[in-house]
Amino acid sequence: MTDITNLGPVIDVLADMRRIGIFSDYAIGGAVAGILYDEPFTTFDLDIFFFFVEDQTGLILSLEKIYNYARERGFVFDKDFIKIHGWPVQFVESSSTELWTEAIETAPIKSIDDRQIKVIDPEHLAAMWIFAGRKKDFYKIDKFDESKLMNADRLKDILVRFDLLTRWRTAQDAFSPEYRF
Repeated sequence: MTDITNLGPVIDVLADMRRIGIFSDYAIGGAVAGILYDEPFTTFDLDIFFFFVEDQTGLILSLEKIYNYARERGFVFDKDFIKIHGWPVQFVESSSTELWTEAIETAPIKSIDDRQIKVIDPEHLAAMWIFAGRKKDFYKIDKFDESKLMNADRLKDILVRFDLLTRWRTAQDAFSPEYRF
């Protein structure tokens, strides 16, 4: 596992957001999650996949509770990100996407900077990356493949259940035989 420094204060903020009732659950995803399992990837932000405590009732998702919290604590906004203790953090509400929901609900807890936080597992990350379909995401999957981080049976199960097997097959020739379905 790669050492990521200075995540502790951000984890404290996330825990506070849960404590005061903004989030019901959350997990680290994206490239930082990948880094926490393997070697470094190029990334500049921290993706937090989360569920609001209260159901959203409007037609458009509102992150106003998160923005209000950030404003009250003096955090800086930068486009789609909120800078929290030096980290650009992107918040991804995940209750409307079954894959994202399962990824959060089943994420293992990891210890980072002497704090506990959920980090989306390698198989769900790979499925999320294949869903996104960007070149940089295929690279991350390839790095997981090289490091033998994924359980092939579990990955295939996730791909089948979330109807991603066809997408996977368009990229699988670049992966080890055990990940060719």
